[in-house]
Amino acid sequence: MESKHLKPIYIKEYNIYDILYNDMNQLVIIMAAETDPYKIYYVSRDNTLINIDLYKCPHHHIYIYTLNIEYNDIIELQIDNTFIETDVNRYPSFKGEIIFSTMVKNEDNYIKQWINYYLNIGVTRFIIYDNSGINDGLSYCSLEKTSNLSLVLKEYIEKNIVLLIKWPYPKRLKKSGISGQSSQQNHSIYTFRESKYIGLFDIDEYINIKNKSDINSFLENVIINKNLNTNDISSFQFLCKLFYNPKNLPTDGDNFFKIFNCREIIEKGRQKCIVIPKNVITFRIHHISKGKPMISINKTMAYFNHYFFLNKNRGRQQASLIDDSILSIIKRDHS
Repeated sequence: MESKHLKPIYIKEYNIYDILYNDMNQLVIIMAAETDPYKIYYVSRDNTLINIDLYKCPHHHIYIYTLNIEYNDIIELQIDNTFIETDVNRYPSFKGEIIFSTMVKNEDNYIKQWINYYLNIGVTRFIIYDNSGINDGLSYCSLEKTSNLSLVLKEYIEKNIVLLIKWPYPKRLKKSGISGQSSQQNHSIYTFRESKYIGLFDIDEYINIKNKSDINSFLENVIINKNLNTNDISSFQFLCKLFYNPKNLPTDGDNFFKIFNCREIIEKGRQKCIVIPKNVITFRIHHISKGKPMISINKTMAYFNHYFFLNKNRGRQQASLIDDSILSIIKRDHS
């Protein structure tokens, strides 16, 4: 039997992408910022209107509404002057775990490699947002036949390693820009609020850590060496090294790991983060847009390989540098 996607609660007329109850006893509403924010109230059993807090992305991608209240699987909301009864999603809790979250579109041939790599360096769960729908505006669409992630990831889903969420929203919208991806990121940050860390990397991006065999010990080493208190920071930010395939070498299976052509590490721009979710208010693709301070990881300690050519019609430029250091990570025995 084919494993099923989890389906967010979509209310088209208000650009609501999901309504959920998280692991910190909060009602959370994730909304694309295509309009001015709506005034939303929670309607209690005695018909009292309870205000729901609003957090706005400073870059106008998304709105996040939260309310500390007991869980009900069906609730009533007042949005502007309209009363709406709606279901409420409830996802598993991964308290204290290191999880990675990503949005994918037709990446069936490369997603298992990404999962296996990060499993081997200490990530315990993966939240995969399947964006392989045909996006026509804000309509909620069925998945394209070119992608069958529920079948590809069946073993991982059955072992509770992967949580697969249908996310058929446009990656970009006219007003809220790249809200499809930023809403995915913030959805994970607010849903899995009590997880230890959430990595927000694409599946062509591989953290290349030095001197440590797993991501947890690496970050613990950073915390100790910098004398950090994790209650006072929001994330660890990694610099990017772009890899190219100028000779059009094969990339199937694990072959792309054998392509070493690259350029210097990018000092500004294209960073990606591992966040401490409870300390983030809003996140925007590459960085915290509102929350506690970010910690930059020294490029001599770690960066991430971005295989710019992978599954995309790009990344064929000449690149004079060679970096094969990721092979030492792949060959490490994590058994």
